[in-house]
Amino acid sequence: MTDANWADYPKIQTLIADYVWALDTADIDGLLATFTDDAVFEDSAGNVYEGRTAFEGYFRKLMANPVFRGRQHHIDNLRLSPTDWGYETRSYWTVTKWHAEAGKKIFEVIGYSTDNFRRTESGFLFCERRVHYWRDADCPWTPDGTGFA
Repeated sequence: MTDANWADYPKIQTLIADYVWALDTADIDGLLATFTDDAVFEDSAGNVYEGRTAFEGYFRKLMANPVFRGRQHHIDNLRLSPTDWGYETRSYWTVTKWHAEAGKKIFEVIGYSTDNFRRTESGFLFCERRVHYWRDADCPWTPDGTGFA
């Protein structure tokens, strides 16, 4: 974390925890409350939704899918960088699930996200969240050491 206010780091971690708990418990109101009204959300398929009302339908459909139930989203390894409006981050995410009927625990998918957090009167909120899969063929790989793709 470069030139950032260390006191902000746990606030952003708490916001991310609020987001994943709401996502994994189908709390649509709690999930939407983690975003600014004008937030941008990009799903892992590359669909971009501008404004909280635009991506509400996406999350409602996701949460209504029985396959989604029981997933746990884990977001970690945050790399915070201060901006004029708050912070931008890069982080990893992992989705796990315990399939009770099959009696096994699995990793369903892994990826990374680029997020922007805006400081508001009520604290930090997502103003942009873009989630991407991390696959061998299209991860941000730069073997020449030039940095993040």
